[in-house]
Amino acid sequence: MAAQSQSPESARLALTTFCQEYWPPLYAFLRRRGHSPSDAQDLTQAFFAHLIAQNTLSRADRAKGRLRTFLLGSLQHFLANEHDRAQALKRGGGQRLVSLDDHVVAAEAAVLAAAGGDDTSHYDQSWAATLVSRAWERLQRAFAEEGKTRLLDALKLFVVGGSTHPPSQEGIAAQLDMPISTLRTHLQRLRQRYRQALRTEVARTVSSPAETDDELQYLYRILMS
Repeated sequence: MAAQSQSPESARLALTTFCQEYWPPLYAFLRRRGHSPSDAQDLTQAFFAHLIAQNTLSRADRAKGRLRTFLLGSLQHFLANEHDRAQALKRGGGQRLVSLDDHVVAAEAAVLAAAGGDDTSHYDQSWAATLVSRAWERLQRAFAEEGKTRLLDALKLFVVGGSTHPPSQEGIAAQLDMPISTLRTHLQRLRQRYRQALRTEVARTVSSPAETDDELQYLYRILMS
């Protein structure tokens, strides 16, 4: 979260970014708890407003370990003890911290597509998907700066999957007009950079570097399940 030394504008931007990044797993948890899509959206907004009003996020920065578990525990406490406040902050009564118009359709589709598991596992799955998305966005920015967007787009399916019929490496090498050995070198480097991007994103969610490896291994287990 935003440091005390940040300007008000920087702090506001950091807060907005935080809310955009973490509402999908919280929304998924609420949906699995039986809340309707509109109520889940409103409760997520109300929860963020509560965190801000109580200055809870600043206390979470370095004292609460994994942000993933801290937020879920805070949300459960909020639902159990702040129901009246949550109701008061719902439609028309609370500050809209995040515009969900561009994201809620995809989040709802992911919730409906997920099969089995309890509400906590769905929260973790959405958390993992959010981290993967942020890591890939980090790579996209880096490759764009290097003028290698076409290469990244061509190799994406070999790194993050997403297709039941992925193209052959030989076919992609032909499309890019490069030897297959060169393509495989690029692919190896991309996988290394992707792992580092994931590690960077995970490191942002823990209070100590010593926790990064364990949380990263947990992320991998979710992604492979």
